[in-house]
Amino acid sequence: MLKLKTLILISFGHFTGHWYIGVLMLILPLLKSELALSFTQIGLIISIRSLASAFGNTSSGVIVDLVGKRNLILAVSAAGMGLCWFVMGFAQSYGYFLILIPLATTFSNLWHAPAMSFLSETYPDRKGFVLGIHGMAANMGQSIAPLVVGLLITWLGWRTALKLNMAPGVVMAGLLVLLLPRLGSFALKKKSRAAFFALLKEYILKNPALLMISTVSAFRTMGQRGIETFLALFLADRVGLDPVWIGIYLSILTFSSTLPEPLFGWLSDKIGRRPILAVSLTLSGLAVVAITLVPAGLPMMVSVGLLGFFHYSLRPIIFAFALDVTPPEIGATTVSYVFAWNQTFSAISPILGGFLADAFGIRYAMFFIAGLTLTAALISASLKEARGRSGWAFLKTGAGDRS
Repeated sequence: MLKLKTLILISFGHFTGHWYIGVLMLILPLLKSELALSFTQIGLIISIRSLASAFGNTSSGVIVDLVGKRNLILAVSAAGMGLCWFVMGFAQSYGYFLILIPLATTFSNLWHAPAMSFLSETYPDRKGFVLGIHGMAANMGQSIAPLVVGLLITWLGWRTALKLNMAPGVVMAGLLVLLLPRLGSFALKKKSRAAFFALLKEYILKNPALLMISTVSAFRTMGQRGIETFLALFLADRVGLDPVWIGIYLSILTFSSTLPEPLFGWLSDKIGRRPILAVSLTLSGLAVVAITLVPAGLPMMVSVGLLGFFHYSLRPIIFAFALDVTPPEIGATTVSYVFAWNQTFSAISPILGGFLADAFGIRYAMFFIAGLTLTAALISASLKEARGRSGWAFLKTGAGDRS
């Protein structure tokens, strides 16, 4: 029962983090209009945001594996997000958003390493399914936020709506402090830092399977970051929709992946990760192309829904794959490593997509996104299923003495 309570709390914390991603996607067209920005300037915000994500994920992973402190990191993550979005409601110039959005993202990405490594350790034979539940909650938050905040913007204005968005993060931090049991951590079982770096060298730096998985994840995330940057802009600029209708489309995007995420995770536990990744990435790349070709209304809603169904539901499978090929003793660092690849390389796609949109039209940014996703599909077909050995077994051989 305690494990279930912890799973629910951690999942709702992930719901909160992705609530703010849903808000961000919704306000990008408003920022462009209000501050008279180019597509490239919008892309620069998201590119810097991606680099901030890499910092948040990497720092939290190393801290968790070396010293623990999972509960503290999770509470700081939730509270920090809420406070940053509150301050954004007062920002008056492009420079403030260039700082505050990446700062909020740094707090958001403190979440993943302690949460996902704990779930993987607690449910070692069902990690794909449990990480799918964790991801499903995130997609629920990201799908509900545009609907709620879109209405708030219509009623109260976008600045007031941002100030009110302090509440989800601060409330979630309070619930974590009051209700979340103390999360254990391997913390290398109080072993020396030399043991940690021996495992790091063997299973992170010298692991070709992890390198290939991280490459697939990077291309997929480059595509997703492009979707988060340009889909709402495409709907506003090319289709001419208002914030409420854009919010509906964005909700369809993420809500359509809510149920598939645990389902795909469960299937990956049963039949393997590779076939689901290869097929889903191919179909999601084709869905991006379809969005640019079909008319607004039901055809475009179906295309957006298929994109969410096949693209947004894959992250738990990728991380389960990565955790399969590394030992649990460095699970948080493994999560951080994959996220570092994701966020560092995904900093490229928003600014390059913005350049393409300014130079040739926003449809070309969408074609670029499709190309990134199809590249991830091609690489994923070459992945090999594997299971990592115990880190302690490696250390007992004396191999770790070399570090």
